[in-house]
Amino acid sequence: MTEYNTFSKGVQQHGENHPMVSLILLLTLVFAGAIIFGVLAIFIGLAATDSSAGIGSLLSGSTTNTDFLKIVQAVSSFGMFVVPALLMRTVEKRRYHYLDFRAPVNPMLWFIIIGIMFFSAPIFEQAIKLNEQMELPEVFAGIENWMKAKEAELERLTNQLLADTTYWGLCINLIVVAVIPAIGEEFIFRGCVQGILTRWLRNPHASIWLSAIIFSAIHLQFYGFLPRMLLGALFGYLLFWGKNIWLPILAHFLNNASATLSAFYLRRQGKSLDEMDLSTQIPTYFYFLSFVLTVVLLYQYHKTATTGNTQHYGKTLD
Repeated sequence: MTEYNTFSKGVQQHGENHPMVSLILLLTLVFAGAIIFGVLAIFIGLAATDSSAGIGSLLSGSTTNTDFLKIVQAVSSFGMFVVPALLMRTVEKRRYHYLDFRAPVNPMLWFIIIGIMFFSAPIFEQAIKLNEQMELPEVFAGIENWMKAKEAELERLTNQLLADTTYWGLCINLIVVAVIPAIGEEFIFRGCVQGILTRWLRNPHASIWLSAIIFSAIHLQFYGFLPRMLLGALFGYLLFWGKNIWLPILAHFLNNASATLSAFYLRRQGKSLDEMDLSTQIPTYFYFLSFVLTVVLLYQYHKTATTGNTQHYGKTLD
């Protein structure tokens, strides 16, 4: 409870309004950003790639112009996540502080995060395997078929985005797949949604997990729901303990960048992305070791972060 009190002091500055009002405002900004920047992305994509069939192929989900697709993805993601979060921070700045860019960070935390993301990878790999075994009852066969079709469509788009095997293409892919999503999604889901839910529920742990569920559900990748939810919860605790939004952004970037680099390596070797699965090559005992090391690093992160926060906020908030 002491951690929550410290958190709430850092979030709330002036006055009080109902969290529902903040959520409605945030959703309004997100939808407006999605529409405005979605249209803008298409025009920029058409101008930059000279793809006369771009709109029709994009709407049908069959576009083969990868450059056009990347531009639309980058611009629309920026407008849907980054811009609304920054506007939210500006509009409600006098009441609540959603994105803390300046909270002091012990340099050791950056290195601990790198260790956490490295050693936890096998755990998330197993979560993916477990999730892929999901089968719905026969009565929901129609829903399950739709879910599988959606999963196949998203997999096709991912393969298309990561198909470039040039180093220039790798740099672009890192920006589109790792940098923009890491910043934008953390701004929205951890910086805004988690902060609003914490005010509403008065329980930071419930807020972290609910934000993680929303974060996973909005991706519409049902056979990756469990690992993405666990990732969202991990990012949530990194922010809750560390206070600075750049901490979960780093973890999110490392997760996406590692997948992008792995795909690039496989493509350069003439292999498919299906061969990215290394679970059959990892001995069973390594998963136990991965779990233990991840827990140890999380404990060390919590200890280091909370000690630094106590020292800092004890001087500035009292």
